[in-house]
Amino acid sequence: MKQFLLFVCLLSTILTFAQQDKKSDAVRGDLSKKTDAKTEGWTHGGLLNIGINQGILENWSAGGERMSFAGNGQFNGFMTRIKGNTLFENTIDLYYGLNYVASNDFIPRKLDDRIDLSTRYGVQPKSWRDSTKKFKYHTYFMGLLRFQSQFTEGYEYEIGEWQLHPKSEFLSPAYITLALGAEYRPNDHFSIFLSPLAGRFTTVKSKYTMLSSAFGVEEGETARFELGAYMTTKYKTQLTKNILFNSRLDLYSNYLAKNKNMPEGYIRKDNPGNIDILWDNFFAMKISKFIGAGLGFTMIYDNDIPGQKTKNNNTAYGPLGWWQLKEVLNIGFSYKIK
Repeated sequence: MKQFLLFVCLLSTILTFAQQDKKSDAVRGDLSKKTDAKTEGWTHGGLLNIGINQGILENWSAGGERMSFAGNGQFNGFMTRIKGNTLFENTIDLYYGLNYVASNDFIPRKLDDRIDLSTRYGVQPKSWRDSTKKFKYHTYFMGLLRFQSQFTEGYEYEIGEWQLHPKSEFLSPAYITLALGAEYRPNDHFSIFLSPLAGRFTTVKSKYTMLSSAFGVEEGETARFELGAYMTTKYKTQLTKNILFNSRLDLYSNYLAKNKNMPEGYIRKDNPGNIDILWDNFFAMKISKFIGAGLGFTMIYDNDIPGQKTKNNNTAYGPLGWWQLKEVLNIGFSYKIK
């Protein structure tokens, strides 16, 4: 129920953004005249951010890490083609970061690791292409394919001998989502895709489910199939001349979800109303032509994936409960592809 209420609040926020865009369109002129006509052909863009942090302490009386180095990178790109009543779009989001410190012999520890690829193809009824109604003019019936995974092995560094116990790796897990629905994109700043029929496959290597379930895949299994409703919405805006804000919200409801009897003797509640949430936010600030700062934070809720254990919490999830939180700040090289 709490997740459903949060869903309503987040959706209200998105609709507010959409209303703001609509007001902006009204200022530019009469919507029925299609002053925001679609740009035919290919368009592309992207943002590359690479940040580093380095420090050295020698004979430092106050103490501290003698030598340290951290680097993280992020790339977000898209290619879109609009021709007649069809739309074809591909997006790529890559994140990776490592931290090296002298106290652990410069063995790298991961700060960030994510692969997110998607492609979508939409067709619009030809009568809608010539419609003076904005909703029809900017709506496509669409199919979407999305792939999510990571580059390298991940660990819980708080546990002993963590090097011997990877928690994840490339393709473990891997998430593949195939959805059929419709997308409304009134401008380049906002879009919302809704699908009442979305299949999601989760795959993982057998070693991660040998003793217990992992990433929603049951013990002894290597794959899981879900069928449900899916929504993804994107919003971006230029807050100031030098600050760009991007946000994306994904919601998934599994029609096949049901309560589970856990080995610990309790029943874990699960139902289609227990919505999976992924909310990405990123602020990009331009300092000079090739120097910039980036601040990103991501929130995830998935009833099938508990968070990490901590030193002060022996339960199967951390102090945030089932919520997962990631925040990354970097200052360094920044390049915007136009």
